[in-house]
Amino acid sequence: MDRPKATPLVALSVALALCTATAVEAEGLPAVDFEVLADARLSVVSGEQSWFDDWLGKLRYGGDRGGEGQGRFRLAELSLMARSDITWDLQAFVHAKFDPEQDKPADLVEAFLHYKPVPTSSVQYEARAGLLFPHISRENIGAAWTSPFTITPSAINSWVGEEIRALALEGKATLRLENQKLSLTAAVFGFNDPAGSLLAFRGWALGDYKTGAFSQVPLAPVPSIQPGGFLEDQPLWVHPVRELDGRPGFYASLDWDYAKRVKLGAFYYDNRGDPETFKHNQYAWDTRFWNVYAEVEAPAGIKIMSQFMTGNTMMGTLYDGMRMVDADFAAGYVMATRKLGQHRISLRRDWFDVDDNTFVSQDNNNEVGTAWTLAFNAKVGKKANLIAEFLHVDSNRPAREGIWRDAEQVQTQLQVSYRQRF
Repeated sequence: MDRPKATPLVALSVALALCTATAVEAEGLPAVDFEVLADARLSVVSGEQSWFDDWLGKLRYGGDRGGEGQGRFRLAELSLMARSDITWDLQAFVHAKFDPEQDKPADLVEAFLHYKPVPTSSVQYEARAGLLFPHISRENIGAAWTSPFTITPSAINSWVGEEIRALALEGKATLRLENQKLSLTAAVFGFNDPAGSLLAFRGWALGDYKTGAFSQVPLAPVPSIQPGGFLEDQPLWVHPVRELDGRPGFYASLDWDYAKRVKLGAFYYDNRGDPETFKHNQYAWDTRFWNVYAEVEAPAGIKIMSQFMTGNTMMGTLYDGMRMVDADFAAGYVMATRKLGQHRISLRRDWFDVDDNTFVSQDNNNEVGTAWTLAFNAKVGKKANLIAEFLHVDSNRPAREGIWRDAEQVQTQLQVSYRQRF
């Protein structure tokens, strides 16, 4: 399988960030704080194989080829994070990781500079520049872009971890009033043209995998992208962090916080991909979406969180006024979470769907599904957590029939994660 080469602009940006963040403490040079996150994982999963096994399973881990349950014990992730306060106002951050699914021994997740001067008025300004996650996820707020609520993020934030990463220049302004905070964020970005490939050809999934900047992820060998298929130029992989058409994208968000008890926000993303561009064995996808969220501190110490995402992705030349692939997508979740001393229990309900608008007889990307997740996060040390999680997902995807499976599949997963920070 051909591997995509690192593009010069990303390689240069990464090199600059790494040189900054790995500077040793010496005269005239900033100090660097390092943190390591290790995640040891025990999982037992029933149902179809994982999408990492070139299949259409909805979870990071899956059953065996016969659909029977399968247990695993492995190192799910080893992340290294480096932070350096270059000045009082400027910080460098680098996050690199290793995990068994990654097709590189080690890869970069994020590398950016964060400028945040001390506010001199009710308005505070800040900026980030580099390879980064846009602030979409309400779940992944822990070290190494992990979630303190569950092991497995929602379908929305699982996809963000897989495909939404950008080389961006982002600015943010925050107005602080009594008991209220209003923030406006805007950015221009590149290197995210293939985003949407996984949603179209695989559909939604639930997993805690974060695609590295130079890594690719697999696609199942459905007939449409096999030799002789409707889209045979599409390889059986996608490299999400890639610039193909030379057109910058943009995103913007508005967030409101009332007394840290009610939080509302809306985010819009448009990569402005040219759907007719095909370069480096990859299509550029024209992908746009809205993401809205709400968080409420309810009685009895319960926090209610919800996100909803809706958008469209398309690629390919026009045939009879239609793109080769044109799919609407939507997903949402509601989660209730409560602290129990130093521990936390969380219950989440997911739903997701993809509506295929073109050439369904040759390439059916329709999908609908739901999932339940229950997790208990126990703090077992100063920097250690033990998380137990139950996840059940039921999905219907007609494309499974092209690889000799029933369209509807059910998967149940039990996981225990031991996270240790150093």
